[in-house]
Amino acid sequence: MRKSVVVTTLLLFALAVLAGCALGRKQWPEASRSQDRFTLKLMDGERIDDCLVLQVAVSGAVERLWRASVLYEAVGDEEGQGCVGCPFVPRTAQHFTRGQDGFDLQGNVLRLSICGLEPGVEYRFRVSGKSEIPTMAMQYTDVYMSEP
Repeated sequence: MRKSVVVTTLLLFALAVLAGCALGRKQWPEASRSQDRFTLKLMDGERIDDCLVLQVAVSGAVERLWRASVLYEAVGDEEGQGCVGCPFVPRTAQHFTRGQDGFDLQGNVLRLSICGLEPGVEYRFRVSGKSEIPTMAMQYTDVYMSEP
């Protein structure tokens, strides 16, 4: 009788410990709005020969910006080009990651440039930013037009 009481007590204790491990709220951590989020806004864009030079204002958690991408498409009547009234569908992207050449973040101003654009062709573009926190949503600027 004494042996069965000890075994029953140990089993109940083990069950309570295992059940306690399964309790609690389980979900992915989310970024705090004020501490981990940033926004992007185009300050200036200039077409110099076959290059597009952009200055983007980064507000909020500037240090969280890990990758910036310039998404763009040529606009015209030729095959593979977008039309002026059509929705923006970026056909090309150039990515810049923190610590690599081309990712020039000074204070809260990010300077990016892409080259190899066709002379005499208009381009639509936008800049996207990815946080170093994997669960954060991408941030985008509005869509802009660059004239040749």
